[in-house]
Amino acid sequence: MDGPPSTPSPFWLHFCTSLTGTSHLAHSTPCQDASAITRLGPSGEIVILALSDGAGSASHSDIGSQTVVSHWLEYFTTLLHQCPDPDAVLAECGLPELHAILADIRNSVERHALAFEVSPSDFSATLLGAVLTPSGALIAQVGDGCWVGAVNGILGCLTWPTGGEFAGQTVFATSESAQLALQLVHLPGAPSALVGFTDGMERLLLDFHTQLPAAGFFKPVFQGLQASPQTFGAQLEEYLESASVCERTDDDKSIGIVLRSNADF
Repeated sequence: MDGPPSTPSPFWLHFCTSLTGTSHLAHSTPCQDASAITRLGPSGEIVILALSDGAGSASHSDIGSQTVVSHWLEYFTTLLHQCPDPDAVLAECGLPELHAILADIRNSVERHALAFEVSPSDFSATLLGAVLTPSGALIAQVGDGCWVGAVNGILGCLTWPTGGEFAGQTVFATSESAQLALQLVHLPGAPSALVGFTDGMERLLLDFHTQLPAAGFFKPVFQGLQASPQTFGAQLEEYLESASVCERTDDDKSIGIVLRSNADF
């Protein structure tokens, strides 16, 4: 579930996509990632973005990731549609509200499990969710992947991948323990740029020794989106599907980018 092409607004440029990994292509299995983005308000000033990485070992995790993304978008679209003061509403949106979203996701997964006659764990998927207004942002994560943001001119990691007991393990937004692994960040001022990405891109975009964004990727991407918003998406997808990238990761790859229109990079 990809987002629409990036279109200019008085506030934001944006793009998101989910690409099937080479390991999935080789075995003719579907992309288990999902992503979507939408804007609200008269000038598209509110951006709602979600990404999800379905567990490779789960038989229906493509449905799980789509369920996670759709619940995030539906919740905040309903909450903020025609809202007179979205910043005040987001400021009051804390752990109880996020826990309610996770509970709704879990309930949907359990209904899917009954319909398919399988376990809820067969729909395991992570959550990367964000809501931005011109003057603030709410960011949430359950599981691996990461949110990177440019705040006050400084690029840094706003969240960090959650690992499990063993390598390659994480906590899923569809699990009963999701609330315990929730990372929630409120930014009093909206970042000039925000990038979310799933596990398949962690080794490309993160320095695990310093726990900082890897150098060399983000600034050119921001500049590319600013320079050519209509063609940027195709260019980024071509790069992410190139041999040089796929040699480093054979997993599904999802990325979502929101960039303030007047940001200076």
